[in-house]
Amino acid sequence: MIKDMRKIVEKGYEEGNYEKTYRLDDKIEKYTIEKKNLDKLINLLRKGAKILDLGCGPGIPYDKYLVKNGFKIMGVDISQKHIDMARKNVPEGEFIKGDISKIDFDEKSFDAIISLYSIFHIPKEEHRGLFLKIYEILKDDGLILVTMGTELSEKEEIEDFIGSKMVWSSYSMEENIKLIKQCGFEIIHQEEEGKKGDEEHHLWILAKKK
Repeated sequence: MIKDMRKIVEKGYEEGNYEKTYRLDDKIEKYTIEKKNLDKLINLLRKGAKILDLGCGPGIPYDKYLVKNGFKIMGVDISQKHIDMARKNVPEGEFIKGDISKIDFDEKSFDAIISLYSIFHIPKEEHRGLFLKIYEILKDDGLILVTMGTELSEKEEIEDFIGSKMVWSSYSMEENIKLIKQCGFEIIHQEEEGKKGDEEHHLWILAKKK
């Protein structure tokens, strides 16, 4: 299941039209909840801070917005197509193809780590391990800004998402909050995007490494 999931996700983003559906341009003002939460993160960081984006996609609008605000950006994404786009869209950043669950950086390398609409693309059983890795590579008092699922889902598949098959895996909203706390983070802000039944229903969490 785990191997199959990764293949589906990579193929889905390579063959689908995610960037033309959800990341059409770099006008951050169009992305209301994303900008609001990114601004919360920005206000807690010093200029020049180093930020890692797990599941960076094509780099716009989020990474470009962070670069414009004076931060150093590194992005990781499973899709080579998206990495190529990110390098073009945000030439100031550093972008590498890879599986976000297999990140391998030195301890205390980053001031902040973001992961927007990405973590639920790996099996939920691996989410704890990912957050423990994130904890290790964050500097003391480092920050995370993540979106998580809101419903318990072992492996939810859709045959036609952005023009290709896609898959998600998630714990409930309550379990996700508990998990992040258990992995050593103090939640600064949390909010529910949308509501049950909506096409967009996510949990936003801004937290600090304790």
